[in-house]
Amino acid sequence: MKKRIGFIGFGEAASQISEGLLAEGVAEICAYDANQDDQKFGPAIRGKANDLQVVLKDSLHNLALESDILISATSAKYAISVAKEIKPFLTENHLFVDLNAASPQVKKEINTIIAGLAKFVDVAVMESVPKFQHRVPLLASGEGAKEFAQFGSHNKMDITVIDEEPGSASAIKMIRSVFMKGFTMLLIETLSVSEQYAVTDEILESIDRSLRGNHIYETSNGLITRTAIHAERRVSEMKEVISTLEDRRVDVTMSEATKTKLEMLVRIGLKDHFLNQMPVDFQEVIKAIHLAKQFDS
Repeated sequence: MKKRIGFIGFGEAASQISEGLLAEGVAEICAYDANQDDQKFGPAIRGKANDLQVVLKDSLHNLALESDILISATSAKYAISVAKEIKPFLTENHLFVDLNAASPQVKKEINTIIAGLAKFVDVAVMESVPKFQHRVPLLASGEGAKEFAQFGSHNKMDITVIDEEPGSASAIKMIRSVFMKGFTMLLIETLSVSEQYAVTDEILESIDRSLRGNHIYETSNGLITRTAIHAERRVSEMKEVISTLEDRRVDVTMSEATKTKLEMLVRIGLKDHFLNQMPVDFQEVIKAIHLAKQFDS
């Protein structure tokens, strides 16, 4: 049986995925967007839907009636309210897929809201949708994850099933974002001052050598375990870093945060704990930090 797709929200992600699925031969795609009749946003939404021949429904009720797989692609802040609004129209034949970049807690709450009515799929989008369209790498968890992945495999989607626990897929995305979003902010802070000193090429080449020299596990071991031992010295270094940036009127948010984290490592005494145990792996250091923080005032 061919599945009918219904998007709740028809922004960039929904329209790009729709375009890819239509090219694969998925014949029935419809959508409902709360802004489709809005004076400011409506014309763009209707125009894109018209270009793709995606039918815009006039209500969530009618969208649910014409869909087998309902995909919520709005925004994390609307994810729960969308689930509550669609709840009266769900049936056991529906897959309800939440594509929003929301926390595991939000995904678990959505699962609770629709429990017993439809199968829930927590989906985490792991790359840029415009770059990959429907082939964007997706992680899926929840009761309906395997069924959604089966649909995806027939339409050249890239879906990896994690498990049946709602929130598992989103947990991976959220945790990855700690690094990826933080890394981007670090780059902004770094390059803001390197540009002023005209040393950006040298800085990027040096970072590239440091990051690509070893496997990420080996790099993590080196960076984290050595920092545990040398945190006090690195606090002093970060003070000089901050002075350097402030001299060029560069925002020091990330550097200040780094200094604060290093000061915490000094305060909880990781150096004394690990100095005579080297080498250790980063898991041991992270565990020690977690335990110490439970008693740190």
